[in-house]
Amino acid sequence: MDVSAHALWQVVAAALIFIVCFGLMITGLFNRLLVVWAGALLMLLLGLVSGTEVVQTHIGWQTIFLMIGIMVLSGITGKTGLYEYITIRCAQKTGGRYFLLLVALAVIAAVGSAALDAVTTMMVMIPMTIRLAKRLNANPFSLLVTVMASGTIGGSATMIGSIPNMMIGSSQAAGLTFNGFLVHVAPLSVLCFAVIVLVLYRLYAKEWKPDPAHISELMALDASSFLSNRTLLVKACAVWGLTLLGFLFQLQLRIPIGFIALAGALVLVLISVRKKEDLVEIGHSVEWGTLGWLAGLFILVGGLADTGIMEAIALKGMELTSGNPMLLALLVLWVSAIGSAVVDQAIVAASLIPLVKQWGIQLEITTYWQLNPVWWSLSIGASLGGMATWLGSQASLVAAGLALKEGHELSLKRYVKVAVPLTLLVLLISTLYIVLMYFD
Repeated sequence: MDVSAHALWQVVAAALIFIVCFGLMITGLFNRLLVVWAGALLMLLLGLVSGTEVVQTHIGWQTIFLMIGIMVLSGITGKTGLYEYITIRCAQKTGGRYFLLLVALAVIAAVGSAALDAVTTMMVMIPMTIRLAKRLNANPFSLLVTVMASGTIGGSATMIGSIPNMMIGSSQAAGLTFNGFLVHVAPLSVLCFAVIVLVLYRLYAKEWKPDPAHISELMALDASSFLSNRTLLVKACAVWGLTLLGFLFQLQLRIPIGFIALAGALVLVLISVRKKEDLVEIGHSVEWGTLGWLAGLFILVGGLADTGIMEAIALKGMELTSGNPMLLALLVLWVSAIGSAVVDQAIVAASLIPLVKQWGIQLEITTYWQLNPVWWSLSIGASLGGMATWLGSQASLVAAGLALKEGHELSLKRYVKVAVPLTLLVLLISTLYIVLMYFD
């Protein structure tokens, strides 16, 4: 939709509303849910975005359905004590040896974030990591950085591991399936994971000096005591397995991935809920504020699209890269990564998804795989960029808050000194990966 097709006041108003809301959300002076919905309602009242288009096109219902399903599944599974059991058992297997403990915690964080979601993984892993370090009378900082970085990288590997991936995967762009993420993004995530763990080991190995007496105390713990509900654990694992199978065979089933997640959540609720209190607790596991904020954000971005602003920005991007697909992919990678380091990843993804779609239209791409390198670049950049600070990633914000609650303040300055170089390293690896995989 051309900017010239709209009155100048409409274009200016849409841009101004988005910029003001964006700025207020960054500052954190006001509740972000109130800010985004004030902007969304203003766009609706001014006629900058159509109510019909909001319902039918702009709000990513599949993203919201997918997130609700994953939140419910993760919330119920989290009650079983599975994470705690795995963490304690792995720590005992390492015998307090730093490299093995580092790898064990990193693998749990990465796999948990990839298979469940990064927020749930951090909610369990951060307190457990700090408590483990205290049991060993050691500084938890290096372990916390490892868990947070590994969670971010693991979350980038699958469609359900990070909010940007959920948004991209359910954006109705052809070819962006659950399996597609496993084939195109997961190998890079594994490579980045290995590099990051080795770098962190080299950085902090000399600082790790646990007391042998404390190691003995750790070894004496009964890990099985953390499994609070084994019956629920069996049910949760069975339903998770079926849900993941549904994701893998999504194309053959011809069912949108959001509906598969909702179906899995509904089944687990039906077979696990026995009391009204259980249902209320499950309702609390869904972050309704986040979902409402995301819906409002979709409307804000929809206003930019309906007034032609997105198309104008896409044209500028085309001019900047001369329409070269490789340069477009690398531009998206770095812009999304830098953006996700300082603002919420969801804002970055919601803003860039319409741009990528516009580029596909302007390049007259008729087969989806020609544009997919750009989509994978957006996924990688928006997911990994959040590793640089804990400002842009909801999972990292949760991790920092939980660390403070456990009595260990995770200084942003100290964290950034380690995390920014690590993020630049994985982005350089990602750049090489994208060029060699898709444009060599």
